[in-house]
Amino acid sequence: MDLTALGLLDALKAFREGRATVMEYVEACCRKVAERDAQVRAWEWFDPQRALAEAEERSGGGILSDLPLFGIPVGVKDIINTRGIPTRMGSPIYANHVPPSSAWVVRRLEALGGLVMGKTVTTEFAYRHPGKTRNPWNPAHTPGGSSSGSAAAVAAGFVPVAIGTQTLGSVIRPAAFCGVVGYKPTFGAISRHGIHPFAPTLDTVGVFARSVGDAAWFAACLMGHDARDEATAVRGALHALRVPLATLETPPRIAVVKTPKWPLATEAQQANFAEAVATLKDAGATVREVPLPRAFDAAWENVMVITSRDAVKSFALIESRHGVRLSPPLLELLERGRGVTPEEYARARTRRDEYRRWLDNLFDGCDAIATIPAPGEAPEGLANTGDATFNSLWTQTALPAVTIPSGRGPRGLPLGLQLVGRYREDERALQVAAWCEKVLKKGDSPLF
Repeated sequence: MDLTALGLLDALKAFREGRATVMEYVEACCRKVAERDAQVRAWEWFDPQRALAEAEERSGGGILSDLPLFGIPVGVKDIINTRGIPTRMGSPIYANHVPPSSAWVVRRLEALGGLVMGKTVTTEFAYRHPGKTRNPWNPAHTPGGSSSGSAAAVAAGFVPVAIGTQTLGSVIRPAAFCGVVGYKPTFGAISRHGIHPFAPTLDTVGVFARSVGDAAWFAACLMGHDARDEATAVRGALHALRVPLATLETPPRIAVVKTPKWPLATEAQQANFAEAVATLKDAGATVREVPLPRAFDAAWENVMVITSRDAVKSFALIESRHGVRLSPPLLELLERGRGVTPEEYARARTRRDEYRRWLDNLFDGCDAIATIPAPGEAPEGLANTGDATFNSLWTQTALPAVTIPSGRGPRGLPLGLQLVGRYREDERALQVAAWCEKVLKKGDSPLF
């Protein structure tokens, strides 16, 4: 048995049943890294001896073996602080930065029995300037960004799960490009304390896995209130994410939304989406196409107003001290943000609330929205991490989103299907995604 083919829940089951030990599992992951990472380059920092030492600490089992992430190796995006381990943010400015304390999410996963396998490559400060990571399906293509290494590490079999972040499309898009499951929870579900901010009114912690069930389990472990991140202080009714996910009692009601950016999608992506929707309908799903009002035509411009203005505040100190060391794309965004007036910023946030209210009414008649996660297959080359326009509307409106593999494009690279849920109703969105995953059955890997 290739232990690296085990997902999170399968690995936990293997540990409980004595079919594998934590040490054997982590050793197998380390061997896979040694075999493949020279090509994939998913890791910004990886020390096999440290990973094995962490695994040995858990080898005793006992009461720790009942923890929900017991012995699970995790890839952690390199904008997330890890105590005693370099956190370089994808920037030479932080080349020698070793945080004295870990981010809330890292402390959480370790407290629940998981271990930090290593730090995964991020684009510069989680924006557009790419890192060194390549797509495991074809190293001549990008893995997407900004959570490049996290998506690639899961697809390559280096770890069963990984943590990323999304401000526009940085979880969903690379997950689609790499043929894995990506889950961006409702805004504020997972604390961002100890993670470098980009646009704090949008930044969301998300996860990568090889199945929807694994993604749900892992994310549920990481959720919780943190007084140091006000976004986790949920007001009003909160619908908890209960795992393992219960199976839907009846096929879902799905609203098909193509968004104003639909013409940007390739013919292959459009055809794959149509085929996937037809397959879901044949399996019993109630499907109806829903056009968005004209107000949504400005959604991309709206989110960029918010992103750029937020970024000006987040990078004020770094830009004043190290501006010459920032990439042209980031400097261009900051320049744009400085041109946003307070009135324009306020109008953009108001329009975002209007989008969310309209979508909330849509969910009165459906369980999830089906849409595409990216324009098509991963672009060739490493200079371009892809287009976030098919993700940004859902991030802007704080909705949960899940992407699952749905097929291959003409170059043999993965294509995905994105399912979007109602605000704070992540469990239903994941249940629908799991139902679709089972129907489509496209979750294969380039390395297994």
